[in-house]
Formats: sequence, C-alpha cells, structure tokens
Amino acid sequence: MEPGPGTRKECSMVLLVTAIALAFCILPVAAITITDDAGMTITVNATPSRIVSLSPSNTEILASLGLLDRVVGVTDVCDYPPEVKNKTRIGGYSAVSIEKVAATRPDLVIASDLTPKETVARLREIGLPVVVVAPRNIDHMIRDIRMVGTLTGTESRAEVLATNLSHRITATLPSPLPEYLPTVVHIIWNKPLYVSGNNTIQNDVIVHAGGVNVFADRSGWSTVSLEEFLLANPDIILVSSGGGMDSSKNDLIRKEFMTRPQYASLSAVKNSHVYVVNADIISRAGPRIVDAAEDIARITHAVEEERAASRAVTIPTGATKTPGFTAIIAALGLLAIVARGRK
Repeated sequence: MEPGPGTRKECSMVLLVTAIALAFCILPVAAITITDDAGMTITVNATPSRIVSLSPSNTEILASLGLLDRVVGVTDVCDYPPEVKNKTRIGGYSAVSIEKVAATRPDLVIASDLTPKETVARLREIGLPVVVVAPRNIDHMIRDIRMVGTLTGTESRAEVLATNLSHRITATLPSPLPEYLPTVVHIIWNKPLYVSGNNTIQNDVIVHAGGVNVFADRSGWSTVSLEEFLLANPDIILVSSGGGMDSSKNDLIRKEFMTRPQYASLSAVKNSHVYVVNADIISRAGPRIVDAAEDIARITHAVEEERAASRAVTIPTGATKTPGFTAIIAALGLLAIVARGRK
C-alpha cells in the first residue's frame, strides 16, 4: 500500500529536520574570523571549550574574562591568578612542547609575540587554531580584550572590562596637565643598565601616568652607559621588583641605586625618588598594566606637587626680603673692585 499524501508530507518533514540536525553536527554553529596581532586571518569556533595560553599576559586576559575553567594548558611562567598553578604546564616562552599542547586537545591556542614562529607554524600544521595576541601598548591591550571576548563568546563581559579599563587609564592623567611633568626612567636590570625606551609597554605606562621617559629616544629595551644615565638625571627612577630579571625576593636593583657611590649625585637618589614596581604587573600586557599606571601616576603626581610646592615659597607682605643669590654675588664682586681700587 502506497503512503497517502499526509504520510508523504510527514516523511518529507522528518527528512528535512534530520538533514538540518546533521548539518549542525558537521558544521560549526558559528565561526568567527579575525585578523590577529601577527596579521594572520584566523577562523575559529565562536565558543572554544579547551584553550591553551602560551604567555602570562594572555593567561591573565583569559582569567579576567572568567575563562579559566576552559583553560587546559599554560606556560611554566604563568602564575597569576593563583588558580592557574593547577593547570597543565606545556613549557616555557621559547620552549613550548608541541606534544604537551596537542595532548590537551585544545580547540584554541593563544600565542604571543614571544612564541617562536616555528612553534606557531608547527601547531597549525597539526591542525590546531592558533591566534597571536601580542599587544604593544595599553590601548592595544584593551582592543585585544575585545578580540578575545569575540573569539570566546564573552563579548559582553569583554566590553564591560574594556570600558572600565579605558575609563581608569584616562583618569590617570590630571586635567589640565601641570606645567611640569617629572622625568622618569624604568630600569629592568643594572649590570649593565638596561632601560625601557619607546615602543615598550613600560614607556606607554610612564606617558599615561603623567611622566616623561628620559630614554624615549631609544628604540625598545636598550642598554645605556653610566655617563648617559647620569647626564639624563631623571626625577624618578622605577626599578622592577626582585632582581629585575630573576625571582629574587630582595629588591636588589633599588638597593644598588641607594647605596652605590656612582649613583649618589642623581636627583632621584638624593630625594629618595627611587621606587620599586611589581615586575610582573609592569611587564605583562594584561589588565593589571592599568594598575601599574595608576601606581606610577600617584608617584609622578606627588613628585610634581613636591616640586610645585618648592617653587611656590612666598614671602609674607611687608616682610624684609632676603637678598637673592645673584645679589649676594654682585655685592661681593663690587667689594672686590673697591678693595683693588684702594691698593
């Protein structure tokens, strides 16, 4: 017996629904295409559930978006927030284990500019989607938060975070700007003197904090001689906590500046304007970099106010004015001339 018209219609509907269901099982529900910070066009699923982070800054971005439950692998140097200490370790910055990354079965790998290009290429060769997130300044970091939010389906949370960070970083600069902006140097290491120049996240922090980087003419991170450093004579010296480039708990660099005779003539040393900043916070292009800018802004504002107060010493009306230094020198010169005339 042939099926009736009603039965044929029902069969067609079942086939259509089945075909749609199969299509959704085979194809991604949605795909997101972005251009990453390396200029590569990448397409990934909108909701990756297993993410590997290849840098501390990107781990912190993921954490700030509430994505730690999806993170299945991090580098050996990822240590914030504390919860990441329980995550699978896949190697260091430049020694990523391809095998360990693959073993975590990620559907998204977030690399950085410090991830070797060969590593990124190899991960892509084995079929893993790799996105390079490598912000160069604070505005770029905020933009990348939005990009990661888009990639992970957390757009709303990313927008709230990005907007909050934008407002905070704008508020670090006083308005209007004071007449005098303190000169600042950020030191990573002191043997030799290794400083942050332009095109670094630290330079961007100094500018947003209301300071002037005395080595802004240097490209990137650079070594400077002792003579160059003494001539620059910054108002404020910022040193990375610990040993700068190691895990020492002692603030070795600040101690060197405050005790070594070769630095005694520096204005920052004489005025005790040598400050320790958390090495991780000022070095990682993640949300906490805004914390660093706020901390340093408090320092620059205090130094500017201190300088302004010293210039604003006034003499009460009617008080006898004390001769200035120039007047004293002129008087001494006149006495010398008179004395010679009497001989």
